[in-house]
Formats: sequence, structure tokens, C-alpha cells
Amino acid sequence: MNKNLSCEIIRDLLPSYIDHVLSDVSVQAVEEHVRECEECTKILADMRLPEETVQEKLQQEREINYLKKVKRRHRLVVCGILTVVVLLAIPAVELIRAVYFGQSVLNMDYDVTVSEDQVAIKGEVLEGHTVKEFSFKEQDGVLNVQIICVPSAFFRQQKDVDEVYRPKDDIQKVYINGDLLWEKEAGASLVP
Repeated sequence: MNKNLSCEIIRDLLPSYIDHVLSDVSVQAVEEHVRECEECTKILADMRLPEETVQEKLQQEREINYLKKVKRRHRLVVCGILTVVVLLAIPAVELIRAVYFGQSVLNMDYDVTVSEDQVAIKGEVLEGHTVKEFSFKEQDGVLNVQIICVPSAFFRQQKDVDEVYRPKDDIQKVYINGDLLWEKEAGASLVP
């Protein structure tokens, strides 16, 4: 048998050799020939290369698809958590603002009595609220009173308005939370 004929036969057998469907005798003949023939060795390597490359690409695609799924799932979880946090934060901020910082109460009935040496303010806060703080600002005969209320709680019982202020000058007008409630010309409390 000449070398060219042997190479042609071996080249015909190479696809079956790669697929592992040859008999033991044929496998041995192909392997012996490939060890001695550089050209057939190169052809065998080239025939294996695409299959390995395809397998590697398939494996890479599977890994990439898995990572994409994980990344998408992670993004959905993060978005869900952020949505829950935002939805819970809005009422929490409002509750904290109301409980700790309070709010001006405008819908309240006050009784304002002004004499030469004092301004007395009495009133009832809304049910479930309590007075947190008072601030008095007197300027040019005008007294501005700011009353801040917060929701009452077990640690902060309901407290109504009952404050007395000693003015420095003669009071002409009394404003409570921006509403004019007493004017000297009228001589009595005004209806808010």
C-alpha cells in the first residue's frame, strides 16, 4: 500500500474516528498513521477544532444566558425592595413629621383675654392631639402666637391650650397661627 492511498483511506476514516464509531483495529490504524503523517495530523486537528469551538461557544452562551437571568432577577429584587422602601418611607416620614415636629393647628376655638399686664389664651385642641410648643413674638404692639400640636400618644397625653403671656408693650392685636383673634379696637376676641 502506498502512502497516498493510505492517507486517502485514513482521511475517509477521520470523521468516524472523531465520532468514536470505528472498530478497535481501525482506531489503532488511524492513530498509528496520524503519529507518522504530519499532514493527516493537521487535518485531524482542524476537524476537531470546530467541534470544540462550537462546544465552547455553546457553553459560553449557556453561562452568559444564566448570568443574564441572574442579573435580571437581581435587578427585579432590587427594584422590588426599593419600591417597598419608598412606599413605606412616605407614610413613615409623614408620621415622624407629625409626631416629632408637629403642625400648626388652625381649626381650634380659642378664647383670648387681654389685660394691661397679660394675654391669656385658652382653647381645646382636636381630639387625639396635644400641644407641643408655644412661641410668642411681640413687635410694635402686635403679638404673634405660634401653637404647634402633635398627635397624642401613651408617652404624650392630650394637653389643651392654657397659656399666659406677659407683654412688654401695650398690645393692639393678637394673631394665633396667622389668624387675627383679638384687636384692641374691637375690645374682645374676634371669630377666626
